[in-house]
Amino acid sequence: MSDPRPAPVDETASPDPSPLAPRHDSAADLPVDRREAAEEMPGVLAGPPSPEAAQAPVEAAPGAAQPAPDPRGPRALLAVVPVESDTFPAWDAADVKLGVTLVPYRDLAALLVPSSADPAGAADPQRVKERHWEVHRALLRGSVAPAPLGVVFESDDEVVRFLTEAYATLKGALSRVEGRWEFRLHVDLVESALSESLALDLVTHIYAELRRIAHSAIPFPRDGKRLLSAAFLVDRTSSSSFQDRVVELGRVNGALDLDLTGPWPPYDFVQMKT
Repeated sequence: MSDPRPAPVDETASPDPSPLAPRHDSAADLPVDRREAAEEMPGVLAGPPSPEAAQAPVEAAPGAAQPAPDPRGPRALLAVVPVESDTFPAWDAADVKLGVTLVPYRDLAALLVPSSADPAGAADPQRVKERHWEVHRALLRGSVAPAPLGVVFESDDEVVRFLTEAYATLKGALSRVEGRWEFRLHVDLVESALSESLALDLVTHIYAELRRIAHSAIPFPRDGKRLLSAAFLVDRTSSSSFQDRVVELGRVNGALDLDLTGPWPPYDFVQMKT
C-alpha cells in the first residue's frame, strides 16, 4: 500500500456556502495528480514537501497480522471527505458501474474506486475523466482532499489504518480548504506587436490583482511562450467576483488571452505523498 500524506495550505478556513455550478473550459484540463497535471499543463510542480508530507509511510508493526484480501479486489483512493459520523451516507455515484464506495473513520471517509489490474489502465483518459468527476461531485457536497493517481489499498483495514494514523493531518487539510475551491489561469500573448517584456509586466499586474481577491495562489514556472500558469484558491462566496474580474482584465488587456478554468477540487493546495 502506498501512503498518502496530505500537506495543508497555510491559511485558516471559512464556512462552506452553497457551491456554484462547475465551469470547465476544456476536458484536457482535467487534473489527474501533480505529476500528470505537469504533463497536461507544463510548469505545474509539486512544490517543496511539508513536514507532514515528509513522514514515513504507514507500515504494519513487526509481527502484526496482515489483513485478509478484500474480495472486491484492490481499490484506488480518490479523495478524503468529511462526513457526519452519526448519519454516515452511501455514495451516490454518477455511474453505479464505477463501483465507488466510502470507507468511514470517525468523521472522515475515504472515497474509493476499484483499481485497474493493469497499471497503465489507471491513466486511460476515460478512467481519468470518470475519476475526476467523482471527486468533483464530492467537492459540490463540501470540502475535499483529493488524492493523486496510484494510491491503492488492498482492504478496508488498510484504509482505516491510513485514516487513523493521518487523521489529524487530514482534518487540518480539510479545514484549511473548507469553503474554498481552485481556479486555474493560463495567459498567452496573442498580439505580436506587444513586446514580451511589456506583456510580462501586464501579467505581473494581473496576477497581483487576482491574488488580492483570492485566498491564496501558486504561480507555476513558465513553459515555452506561455506567460503565466497559476492556481488560485478562492472562497466560494467570492467565485463570481473572481471570475468577473478575470473577464474584465481580459477585456482591458486585448493583447493577452486569459484562459480560466474551474472550479476544481484543490489539487494544487492539498498534496498527498505516495
